[in-house]
Order: sequence, then C-alpha cells, then structure tokens
Amino acid sequence: MPEEYTLEKCQMLAEKVSKVSDLPSECTRYPEALKAAAAPRTTTKTAYDGMTGAQAAMANKAKGRESHAQIQRRLTNTRRFTKQA
Repeated sequence: MPEEYTLEKCQMLAEKVSKVSDLPSECTRYPEALKAAAAPRTTTKTAYDGMTGAQAAMANKAKGRESHAQIQRRLTNTRRFTKQA
C-alpha cells in the first residue's frame, strides 16, 4: 500500500528538506509545499543573540569563564614556572 502524501505532510517535509528536488514526487502537486521548500532559511541563532558585548561578558563571568585577555595572560606569561618566590 503506497503512502499517501497530504498537504500537511508535504509542508512538514518541505520545512526539513534543503531543496525542492528532495521532496517526494507526490508533493509536487501542492504549490504551497514547493514554495516552502524553496524558501531560504536564515534563522540561525548564536548563543548570545540579542545581547550587547557587556551582557555577553557578564554572562561568561557568571559562568566562571575567563575573558580573552585573561587567557592570553595565562598562556603568554613566560616566567610563570621559573619565578623565585
């Protein structure tokens, strides 16, 4: 028994495929599904989307992460292990 592709099922598939040719041939009779598959997807989000630089720095500080300057100081201090106390 062949699988039946309804408009709702084709639209759900269209949201997940990367190009129209990835859709099953039964979905080509629904122009709404074809349009949804052809639409560009640029909704990638970053971890600090919408935050200013200061807010992102404060979030990192609250999590205990070092800033870029702290990491550089830690890694470039050449006399770290040779200092006389």
